[in-house]
Amino acid sequence: MVSLRYKIGTGYFILVIIGLATSAFAIFNLAHLRENVAPIIRETYGGVLASENLLKSLDDQQQAQLSALISEKDLRGLYRSYFNDSRDEFLDWLQRIKGSTPSYFQSTIVDSMLVTDSLYLEASDSLFALLITHDQVKIGARYQNYVVQPISEKLRNYCSRFLEANQNAMVKAEQTIRETTLNSIVSMILASVASIVISILISIRFTKNIIQPAERLTKMVRRINQGQLNQKIDISTDDEIGELSREFNKMTERLRTYEEMNIHQLIAEKRKSETIVANIAEPVIVTDKDNHIVLMNQTAAAVFEVAGMDWHGKPLHEIIGNNELEKILENGNALTSEQEHRDILFTYQRNKTTTYYRPRQTYILDEEGSIQFIVTLLYDVTRFKMLETMKSEFIATVSHELRTPITSLGMGVDILYKEVLGSVNEEQKKILISAKDDVERLRKLVKDLLDLSRLESGRYELKKEWVQIPRLVGEAVRSMQLQFNEKKITIDVGIPLSLPAVAVDPHQYTWVITNLLNNALRHTTPGGSVVITAQRGAAELQISIADTGEGIPKEYLDTIFEKFVQVAGVSQTTPGSVGLGLAIAREVVEEHGGKIWVQSKVGAGSTFYFTIPLNIERT
Repeated sequence: MVSLRYKIGTGYFILVIIGLATSAFAIFNLAHLRENVAPIIRETYGGVLASENLLKSLDDQQQAQLSALISEKDLRGLYRSYFNDSRDEFLDWLQRIKGSTPSYFQSTIVDSMLVTDSLYLEASDSLFALLITHDQVKIGARYQNYVVQPISEKLRNYCSRFLEANQNAMVKAEQTIRETTLNSIVSMILASVASIVISILISIRFTKNIIQPAERLTKMVRRINQGQLNQKIDISTDDEIGELSREFNKMTERLRTYEEMNIHQLIAEKRKSETIVANIAEPVIVTDKDNHIVLMNQTAAAVFEVAGMDWHGKPLHEIIGNNELEKILENGNALTSEQEHRDILFTYQRNKTTTYYRPRQTYILDEEGSIQFIVTLLYDVTRFKMLETMKSEFIATVSHELRTPITSLGMGVDILYKEVLGSVNEEQKKILISAKDDVERLRKLVKDLLDLSRLESGRYELKKEWVQIPRLVGEAVRSMQLQFNEKKITIDVGIPLSLPAVAVDPHQYTWVITNLLNNALRHTTPGGSVVITAQRGAAELQISIADTGEGIPKEYLDTIFEKFVQVAGVSQTTPGSVGLGLAIAREVVEEHGGKIWVQSKVGAGSTFYFTIPLNIERT
């Protein structure tokens, strides 16, 4: 079996050989170009440089002669020395080019320069002899003008002709270099194109042998994904892809067998589940993570007057058309409220009949733990709501009727205690004090029951005002400062003065803060402390009241805000305390659109938090 690894390795090896051959050819051409171009550049550049230096040396010699003619006798020897230096440099450059002239024409010019230079040297020596030895300046000037100068011009002419010859040679060399370079470039381009074409042909052949079987396999997998399990791949290779094709054919055969065995069972289970959901007496709605309806039973369709099956896959808001329910159901809000121990109700009116539902939600998660579906069950709690309303109305009525006799009873006990109708002994006073405490407890209980019933029934009208939080907290603290001082408990207020005003019922919120401070006072031992702080959030103010008291057991944290719930084992009690304070506080806070909660640990104190929504659009 020729493995796929062998095929891939062979293809890569051929491509590497082609690349190496192309690179070797390019290197060979570059080396050949360097061998041809370097001598030409060296010769032509050397000739031009030598010609320029010869002319410069000749100019220096002539300048030394002229300077000697016009200078004092004492300086003529110095200029003779300058002449000799330039002369030596001239001869040096002349000797350099003598053996390196590439053409016959240049060699002839060099020979003429050597002959003329000998004559120029003799004439120059004679000139300096007239100037230095015989001090014949005038004769020397005429000698220089008529004898030395013509020879110098002739020598200069030879140097210029040599320069011109080298420049012409450089032009020819440039053309030769250009032709050589062009030939090298063309040959390398042709070699590169040939290697690319060969590589492409090999790659096409190589890809075809590998990709085509993979593409056939991909098409078969796609068809199987669509439910066509009767697919079979023709095996045309003896490599890993051929082995994969054989295993794939075995897999499709097993899948087809499995489907034939279990399809009837799956259909039966699906129909059974749909029948169970469809016949649940309570409305059931199943949505996906994007709030599109996946399933709805007949009860839900009847309640929300949804006809047919057009609801499947459509957005929740488009089918239900009820903003209150949509807000409760979308993104699992009902489940969040349940986890936060907040009981929410959905009110639905139909044919002038009001029905109350309590939503309960469950998440269906996928293999990765992400939310795939949300199942919402709407419990019909209309009957319980009516009973609760009747209970609240009964409690409100009884509490209202009890206010007058309790007030009369309190006045009677007070008259007896103050001995208005006659004197009483100490034992009778103790009984009257006990009766007075019981009357106070009954009065507070009746007041709390009336307040709670009004809040729950919605009959209490909130009188909202724009209030500064520091002032609101300050009033509550001042009303209880004496009690904190008597118990030797410090109270610290850390409310920033920069907090914005909020629209609340000041009487109700003062009661909430006072109640929380009273709880902290009752459950904090002397020497402890209570701290009140506040901070601003994005859309709300958060106020906290923390104490260093005995703390609340964990089992009570979830129920402490319920009615008539008292923490067992508290060390102190307050007359009239029956567990309504925190329930009333929650009603007040939630009626204003806020939340209230507690964090506590036994022996480490408790911290109560509540929020007040901000209303930036103050008028």
